Amino acid sequence: MKPNKLFSTLLLSVGIFLVATVAANAQLWKKITKKAEDVVEKKLEKKTEEETGKAMDTILGNDDGGTRPNVTTGGGASSGSNGGNDGTEVVTVTNETSVEMYKKSDWTPGETLIIFDDFSDDPVGDFPQLWNTKGSGELVTLSDNPKVKWLKLYNDTWYEPDLPKDLPKDFTVEFDVRTFNINNDNTSQTAGFWVYFGDGKKPLQIGRRYVSSYFSPYQSWVKEQYLKSIDYEGAGELAAGKTNKDIREAFKEGMHIAISVKGKRYRMYVNGEKFFDAPRAVNDSENFGSILFDTYGLGDDQSVLITNLRVAEGLPEPRKKLFKTGSYSTTAITFDYNSDQLKPEAYGVLKQIAEAITSESEKNILIVGHTDSDGSDSYNQDLSERRAASVKKALVDDFGVSAARLTTKGKGETEPVTSNDTAMNKAKNRRTEFIIQ
Repeated sequence: MKPNKLFSTLLLSVGIFLVATVAANAQLWKKITKKAEDVVEKKLEKKTEEETGKAMDTILGNDDGGTRPNVTTGGGASSGSNGGNDGTEVVTVTNETSVEMYKKSDWTPGETLIIFDDFSDDPVGDFPQLWNTKGSGELVTLSDNPKVKWLKLYNDTWYEPDLPKDLPKDFTVEFDVRTFNINNDNTSQTAGFWVYFGDGKKPLQIGRRYVSSYFSPYQSWVKEQYLKSIDYEGAGELAAGKTNKDIREAFKEGMHIAISVKGKRYRMYVNGEKFFDAPRAVNDSENFGSILFDTYGLGDDQSVLITNLRVAEGLPEPRKKLFKTGSYSTTAITFDYNSDQLKPEAYGVLKQIAEAITSESEKNILIVGHTDSDGSDSYNQDLSERRAASVKKALVDDFGVSAARLTTKGKGETEPVTSNDTAMNKAKNRRTEFIIQ
């Protein structure tokens, strides 16, 4: 090859190499710049989310300035809606706002008990005898209310109470739930708590047809709650819904979940406030055979706690029973433990009783309180009198019934309807009776 031609070829090769190197470097620099921008953007997004969460928690009163209760185990716990700044409804937790919510709610508890379990038959530290699980769990008490026992649910574990029979077409399920050690800075976004009604074919499995509600305990910002109903042997997905109401503080401090199934219709309430109302969520060709609770995304030192499980069938008919038979008795008027303080959820049936009484203005009513046999005779006598008086006060003050038409009496533990040998039977004996005078 001639020298000039060789030199030209060499020069061209060097030029091509330089151009390629510059292009490659430019491409590499572009990738590095893009990567750096992505990292900065993600950090800014995370920082923004954290600051927004902190600001919203401060605004909504959910900042972690309080002291959480201590847990004691065997070795040693409707709301009103206030608009947040982002338009999200906040489920509040005060007793007064819960009462107001139940007074205007359409929630009505079932009449005849199928299950009641406050774990009074089981010692702290044990797993309750009338429940099943794939993993572990134990009964605990909390320092802010040591008389109440809670079932501690561990992460990624199924829990199922024993049912004496398949659930009927119309039934209600209620329970109290709260979290332990769930805070702004220690909780996964994947954390969740589910309540399922399953087919009951196999223990601790939801089966081929189920309906569920999901609750998020995540604290840094509001996450949506979900409803889902599936029938794999029929139409597939029957219902799916979501709501972004803010349950963060309610979940931490304790909230009352109430679910009503009436034929095909499924309704779910938190502290008396309706979250879901799905008219065709249930394939009622077969009855549900199980109630299951599930958790996920919790840390080793975190838990969901539940208590006061009440499952009942049928709907109360105070007007029909009171004026047809002359009396009406109900276990749905519930009180705080060893107290005459009405629970907010009792106002659902109280509203119906008030409507029945006011519809027959010429008749006077005797309100009789009954207790179980825990405690002394004299204590239970006094408690039953005070509880009857609390019912009268609620009917007069909250529903406008004339006080002159109501008288009260307590019978303590003297007239049980069944033995006082189980938590279920004790719940049947703790009742309020209305008698036409």
